[in-house]
Amino acid sequence: MKHYYKHAGITIYHGDCREILPTIEAAGALITDPPFGIKWGRATWEDSIDDYPELISWLVQEGHRLVKDGWCFVFQAMPNVSKFHEWFPEGWRIYAACKNFAQIRPTGIWHSWDPVVFWANGNPCRNEEAVNRDYFVGNVAGVFRDKNPHPCPKPIDTMLHIVSIAAPAQGLVLDPFCGSGTTLLAAKTLNRRAIGIEIDEQYAEIAARRLGQEVFEFASN
Repeated sequence: MKHYYKHAGITIYHGDCREILPTIEAAGALITDPPFGIKWGRATWEDSIDDYPELISWLVQEGHRLVKDGWCFVFQAMPNVSKFHEWFPEGWRIYAACKNFAQIRPTGIWHSWDPVVFWANGNPCRNEEAVNRDYFVGNVAGVFRDKNPHPCPKPIDTMLHIVSIAAPAQGLVLDPFCGSGTTLLAAKTLNRRAIGIEIDEQYAEIAARRLGQEVFEFASN
């Protein structure tokens, strides 16, 4: 299996994670933002409602296989919240990925946070160096400033917080839907190793370029 990018403990594979993930033996944490299964119009992947439960079931099984004593964090969409109890392991909780800027929507109540379903496999250690709360208010203005062409990039400060609580120093973070590489960038910044998989080569290339930079500007909280 040929990697697309490999440097300083960070590896990117270009391809379908359903083919690549079974070749990976273990990870310290699973942190990922998969398709949402809501037929999202801006999606660049096949966002099938009918096939989504099978995809999530597979992802949960792989999380159990790979992460023996660690955390799994999976971004989700609110329209599927009634299905979480069917899809995710017993004891799952929701991490609130809040936003400091919410788009004005005709729904009456603005969408100001994203649910991230998380659960523990085995007995993960508590990270004493992190603020281990189950929410974070990310600076989405920084995403707009970066002009990231990915349709749904996550704020780097949000991903820094999730990585800091989910994976110990030098731990291996796994992101099977790595997109433009924000999870991997957070892992690199925090001295974690990481493996990312991306099916779309244009985003794998963006992730590789971001990780190839040596100096980054991060917005203050």
